[in-house]
Amino acid sequence: MKKNLSVSAIAALLMFVVMRWQGSSLKTATSPRAIVDLEFAGSPQKLHDLLIGWDMSVVKMNVWLDFLFIVAYVAFLSVAAEFCAMKWPAGMGRKAGLWLARLAYVAGVLDIAENLLMLQSVAGNFNSASLQLTYYCAAVKFSLAAMVILYLLISLPVAIRKNKQ
Repeated sequence: MKKNLSVSAIAALLMFVVMRWQGSSLKTATSPRAIVDLEFAGSPQKLHDLLIGWDMSVVKMNVWLDFLFIVAYVAFLSVAAEFCAMKWPAGMGRKAGLWLARLAYVAGVLDIAENLLMLQSVAGNFNSASLQLTYYCAAVKFSLAAMVILYLLISLPVAIRKNKQ
C-alpha cells in the first residue's frame, strides 16, 4: 500500500506541475485561476470573455492533459484515504476514510464529464444549460476532493502516531 501511495503521489504531483507549466499562458487578468476559470464559466458571456484572450490550442491541450491528471489525483486521493483509514481503529474514522476513498472516484467521473463539456464549449457547441452543468460538475468535484483532503489532514496525526507504535 505504501508503494502505491508513493507512486500515486508522485504521479499526481508531476501531472499538477506539467499542467501548471503547460497552461501558464491561460493565467491572465481576466482569468487569474487559468483553466479553473473555464470550469466555472457559467454563462456564455463569461465563456466568451475567457476564450477571446486565450490560445485555443493551449486550452484544448490543457483539458486533454487533465484526463491524465484525473487518473493520477483520483488514484492518490483514493489510496491515501484507504491508507489513512487503516490507521484508524475500527469505527467511524475508518469507515469515513473507506467511504471517502470511493468518493474520490465520483470526483473523477465528474471531472471527466466536466472536461468533455469544456471541450464542447471551446468548440462552440454549448448553451446556458451545458455551461451550468459544467459549473456544477466542477463545484461538486472540488467539494468532494476537498472533503478527502480534509480527511487526510485530520488523519495525518493518527497515521503518524500509529507508525511510531
